[in-house]
Amino acid sequence: MQSWSRILKESPVDWLLEESNPSIRYFTLAEILDKSENDAEVVAAKKAIPNSKTVTKIFAKQNPDGSWMVPHRPYLPKYKASYWTVMTLSQLGVDKTDPRMRKACELIFLFQHAEGGFTSFTLKHATEEYEHLQQKKGKKLPKPITEMAQALVYEQQMSCLTGNVCAALIRAGYKDDSRVKKALEWLVKIQFKDGGWLCPYWKAHIRDTHSCFYGTICPLEAFSELPRQDLTKPMKQTVEKGAEWVLMHRLFKADHHGYKVIKQAWLKLGFPWFWGYNILRGLDILTKLGYTRDERLNDAVEVLMQKRQKDGTWLLETAPVGRMHANLEPKNKPSKWITLIALRTLKRLSEK
Repeated sequence: MQSWSRILKESPVDWLLEESNPSIRYFTLAEILDKSENDAEVVAAKKAIPNSKTVTKIFAKQNPDGSWMVPHRPYLPKYKASYWTVMTLSQLGVDKTDPRMRKACELIFLFQHAEGGFTSFTLKHATEEYEHLQQKKGKKLPKPITEMAQALVYEQQMSCLTGNVCAALIRAGYKDDSRVKKALEWLVKIQFKDGGWLCPYWKAHIRDTHSCFYGTICPLEAFSELPRQDLTKPMKQTVEKGAEWVLMHRLFKADHHGYKVIKQAWLKLGFPWFWGYNILRGLDILTKLGYTRDERLNDAVEVLMQKRQKDGTWLLETAPVGRMHANLEPKNKPSKWITLIALRTLKRLSEK
């Protein structure tokens, strides 16, 4: 790999520092140029994020109770409901110092199961759903409504969703909140025996013997957002097992069948990050967790470097364009977000 100094010299850092995108400017100053959080430029960029064009557009569609779309459906429709929107805003650098974000996060906590995981329904609304269904059918349901509603809420706890929500809440300033700690402890508890994660309560996964990349990368991202000193011993052990599971697949290859590429789609670089997976997300999270010396990263790094354009940028190859409240960037064009994340990943690798 080229030296970091050469990559940085050849890369369009000035482009990333343009004031038109304060989120990118803020992260470039802090993560690429290592400016202090107290630096005047960093402070100014951070302060400008809530009033940026994209963030303003997203908040313009927020309901008075802090939700987006249907208040009691935080998961659907995908990419526009409350869960997805909070994830997006947190990746843009919005935190709970903004009253609008704080209101949204507090609403999100209403959908946390007693065990710790986040779900798609509260018990109240799940009950209402079944009552409506019973009235619509004009006959009794096979089981008592309360029992069915409790089962639905229980089954809707998902490792990918909980990991994503935890990561968003930590970025938003809730890392010391007992509710977030409870969710992280739940993720530790449900880690699958092979070191990864899958959704343990879904009937579709009941007989699975192999973890899911989507279900695994999201919890790992949540743990990566915590300072290392805040990770408990069980959390550190969980991270080690989870990281090993991703590494044994070389980030995108089957650990059998001659290490064939599992999904070509994982080689496409995308942002923002939700339930999906791509090699840049894997590289960014693993290097943030401190895995910079493992040679099993090399295949993914090689693919990443091959995708680097002559001007030092990377393209946005995949994103749910048209499905979010605001598009962040056009597809198949030079991407400030992909370029920023690629640079910070390569920077960590060069400092190993």
